[in-house]
Amino acid sequence: MKGILHMVAMRTWGLLLSLVSTPVFAQEGITTGSFPVARRNVVSLSLPLEGMYPQLAIEGERVVGEHVSVSLGVFGSFEHGRQRLDDPPPTGYEGQDSTRYRLGLAPAVRFYLTGPAPQGVWVSPRLELSYGGDDTDQVGDLPPGGGFSLFARESEVWSLGGLALVGYSVVLESGFTVQAGVGLGARREALSYDTAGLLSGGGETPVERAHQTTWIFTQRVLVNLGWAF
Repeated sequence: MKGILHMVAMRTWGLLLSLVSTPVFAQEGITTGSFPVARRNVVSLSLPLEGMYPQLAIEGERVVGEHVSVSLGVFGSFEHGRQRLDDPPPTGYEGQDSTRYRLGLAPAVRFYLTGPAPQGVWVSPRLELSYGGDDTDQVGDLPPGGGFSLFARESEVWSLGGLALVGYSVVLESGFTVQAGVGLGARREALSYDTAGLLSGGGETPVERAHQTTWIFTQRVLVNLGWAF
């Protein structure tokens, strides 16, 4: 009789343990496996916080290790302006129309120092390659033989640079993600643009192409909102 009771008690305890451990192990399965993360992909939108011409950026992040992820961002900006003088001078010059644009790619690697990727404190080396242009058309109604002429100016710039960032990422249970970081970096810009002078005595304005190389050291503030899945 005691043997039967002992067997029933053991089976009862085994059943209770299995019922209790099932949700525990199920929850544990979210944070264990090949890499201890539940979500390995993040798509985020960068908030334009800085610069005269704020840019919009979309970034995709992929977890490739317990504390490592790789990402690729696409960023761009566009602006069109129309400027007119309130009191145009006798030369007939009235103002100008300008269009500015920029497109670029930003690959990066993130090393998570606390917590499994894609959440916790991270450091990240980041490259940025971009191309931009600026087209300006002068506007006016020039009198004949006035000695002045209008010309269109165009410029283009290639930029290559790197950044070192440190930040923190939060992934909520729903998947909503907030990423924030700061960093320092440098980039090299190769600029080519039109130069021209005003002629007296009429005729076409001479336009020459000039080239310029610039090194720029800058800071970066990064705030991304996105979704992890």
